[in-house]
Order: sequence, then structure tokens, then C-alpha cells
Amino acid sequence: MSKFIGIDISKSKFDSAFERDPKRWEQRTFDYSSEGICLFYENLPPGDRVIVMEATGTYYLKLAYFLHEKGEKVAIVNPLKIRRFAQMRFERIKTDKADARIIASYGQSEEVKLWEPLEEHIIDIRQICSVIERLVKDRTAWCNKKEALENDPHHSLVALGEIKGMIEHITQRLNDLEDKLDSIIGEHFVEENKIIRSIPGIGPKTAIMLLALTNGFTRFDSYKEFIAYVGLSPRICDSGTVKGRVHICKIGMGRARQLLYMAARAASKYNDACRMLYQRLLEKGKAKKLALIAVANKLVKQAFALTNKSELYIKDFAF
Repeated sequence: MSKFIGIDISKSKFDSAFERDPKRWEQRTFDYSSEGICLFYENLPPGDRVIVMEATGTYYLKLAYFLHEKGEKVAIVNPLKIRRFAQMRFERIKTDKADARIIASYGQSEEVKLWEPLEEHIIDIRQICSVIERLVKDRTAWCNKKEALENDPHHSLVALGEIKGMIEHITQRLNDLEDKLDSIIGEHFVEENKIIRSIPGIGPKTAIMLLALTNGFTRFDSYKEFIAYVGLSPRICDSGTVKGRVHICKIGMGRARQLLYMAARAASKYNDACRMLYQRLLEKGKAKKLALIAVANKLVKQAFALTNKSELYIKDFAF
């Protein structure tokens, strides 16, 4: 039987906990440094073991990579699942040591999926997309500043020139990064990209996001798992005096939801199956937001179905 070791990580230290015997826990605190990680590894209990930790930003990655390279079984869990698990157990103590025990208990009680590091090209795509998103925001801010300056009758030509230079520089960096993305997609996902780009509503940005998050549609067993991962499941509030308000379950990445929502707006006009679904829901009196969320779900379903079949979209596609 596997022994589950819970890890609670912060920037400078991490706490470990495992149940050595029934009702007897062994807990330690380690510096989050190379020396601390090695000391933790040297003191792991013998036998089959699984190290469980939360996906807290990027803090967990250093330890997770180290353990994976040593051949250890590692499981990374959504912090929300841990929090809900603790609430169900009526846990009231909130310390790092208590959190490590809860994480270990979660591993003992629930089925956890073993973690595998992302491939290098997937990491490249994700991080390049993150930089592009930041640069686009920066360029928008500088464009707004340029417009405000130009509306000032006494604006500084030097300042205006600097701002224009910044905009040109950012634009060039964006072009270079987008060329790099195209190169990576062309090398690793040329067929998958061609298939999902054939679906009306899915543009280049949405396609890249889908390929990156699904690892070329190999990471998830079904489209429903992906929908839950990005937090695109509709949640309807219909209690008391509050009727029919629709929210998205925000347990995922906001940028992915934003891209899928924008893709759904286009698909509701140009994708036959999506358009019929959208109109049918509106005729039933559903809110537009709920209808668009349903369309986004259908787009994802189409993408998974077509890549699984290695087929391009056709007009009478039934999914």
C-alpha cells in the first residue's frame, strides 16, 4: 500500500507530513533550497510512496521536477479541491503543518493523478503566449498615452517620439514572438492545428491555446475534462428571489475562457451546429451568456471529436 506524503510549500520553506502509523503523524519543516530539498529526499520513508502537493503558482515546480527526476511518484492537486476536502472534514486549524497533513489525507482518501512534466515545446508555447498577452496590454497602454498626449496642444515632441518608439518596439517584439509560435506549431502540431482551424469560430489564438493546454489533444480523456479544467462549466443561480443568473465556474484560466467566449460569438453566426444551438437556447428563454457558454462547450466538443478522427470540419458536422 502506498504511503502518501503531503507537502505544503511557500516561497522559503515547505512542510511535509505523512502517517507513519495509524493516528501517528511524522512532520518536518525544510528550507526551500537545494540543501533542504536533498535533506527531504534523504528522509523519505521507505517503500512505495506518493508525494502530494498543491499547484500553488510556480512554487511547487522546483520540488516536483527534482522528485520526478529521482523517479518518485508526484501528484499535483488543485488547491480548491484541498480546501473543500478540509471543509468536509470540519478542519479548523490553519497552519502549514496542518495543511501538509490535510494534503496527505487527501491523497489517502481520493484518487490522485500522477504528475508528468510538460514537454519543452508546450512550455515554450504557454510562456510565449503569456508574454504576448502582457505586451499587448503594454502596447494598448502606450497607445492610450500617445492619444492623450496628441490631444494636448502643448505636448512634448520628445515625449511623443519616445512613446511612438516604444509602440514600434513592442509591435516588433510581438511580430517576432508570433513568428516563433507559428514555427513551434508548424513543427509539432501541424495536422492538429489544420483540423481545429477548419472549425468556424476557432481562430489562430484560440487554436494555439487549445493545442497548448491539451498538449495536442493528448492530455485529457474527454472534452468534458477540459471544460472543467478551464472553468467553462455554467453555474445557474436559481434560488429564492434570485432567478436564472448565470455564472461561469471560475476554476481555471481566465485567458482560455476569454478566447473560447470570443470564439463562441463568432461560431454562433458562422458555425451551423453552434448557430442552431444558440438560437434554440435563446428561443427557450435562456440568457445570451448561458447560450454562448453552451456554444463554447460545443466548439470544444467539435475540436476534440475532429482531432480524434483526424478529420477536417464539414458543414453538416453533427457534433
